[in-house]
This record gives sequence, C-alpha cells and structure tokens, in this order.
Amino acid sequence: YQVISSLFFSIAEILSLTLLNYNGDTFDQISCKIDAFLIEYLLWVKLLFTICLSFHFFGLAVCLKDFRKFELAYVLFSIICPLLFTWIPFIHNSYDIAGAWCWIRNWKDNCATRHYIEGITEQFVLWYGPLFFFLTITVIGVFIMVAVLAWRACKKNTSNSENEA
Repeated sequence: YQVISSLFFSIAEILSLTLLNYNGDTFDQISCKIDAFLIEYLLWVKLLFTICLSFHFFGLAVCLKDFRKFELAYVLFSIICPLLFTWIPFIHNSYDIAGAWCWIRNWKDNCATRHYIEGITEQFVLWYGPLFFFLTITVIGVFIMVAVLAWRACKKNTSNSENEA
C-alpha cells in the first residue's frame, strides 16, 4: 500500500511540474488547485499508511499480537481520513501556486514579501504540525520496539547460558 500511494503521489508531482505555468491562465490555476489538493491528500495517505505500518510492527514486536485482521481498517483509515480535512484550504482559496509548485500558498499576489497568514496557518495546522507530531510518536515507537526486542534477546541469551551450565 505504501508503494501504491507513492506511485500516485509521484504522478501528482509529475502533473504539478507539467501543469505549472506562471502566465496566470484560468485553466492553469484550476489545474494547480486540483493538483495541490491531490498532493495534500496523497501526502496524508502516505503518512497514515506509515503510521499504520508502524502500529502494526509495534503490535507484532512489543505486544506479540498479530494485527493482520486490521489490514482493511488500515487501508480505509488511510484513504478516508484525509478526505475529512484536505478540503479546508478550498474555503480560503488557499490552494494555488506556492513557490515552484502547487500547494497551500503562503503569500499574496505572487509576491513573496506579502505573507498570506491563512495559508501559512493552514500549512502548519494541516500538514507540518501533525507531520512532526506523528513522526515523533513513530520514532518513539521504533525506539521502544528496538529496546524491547533487544531486552528479549538478552533475556533469551541469559536463560540459554544458564540452562547450559
């Protein structure tokens, strides 16, 4: 699922490069808004698949439980959940050219000195904030997994050497 979501994200990025045109045509602006939405949505799908995969590995390594029965839930969660909030930048008309790509714009009238506060806020609330939060939780989970697996390996080696003696 991670590879499939990466494929779709790559296609959206290629569309971003091919559709981006700085002459301000209406068609290009509409294409940019659609592509910006797709990029935001697919970034979230990739992030949620990563979280689900980490949760699955955590369950296998730490809890010693098989979570294969949750596979459909992982997929539905990762595909449906981003649809709940990736539409929000449409309210403020924030999806547009954002530098060299289409995403949530962070300046007004294509002038980098005029900050667009709604866009900057949406970038941090809808992407950067949750991204850093979830990646931090995932990294902590990985450290816990490594510590538990190392502890179990040491415990197993210690009990094996005691049995041999």
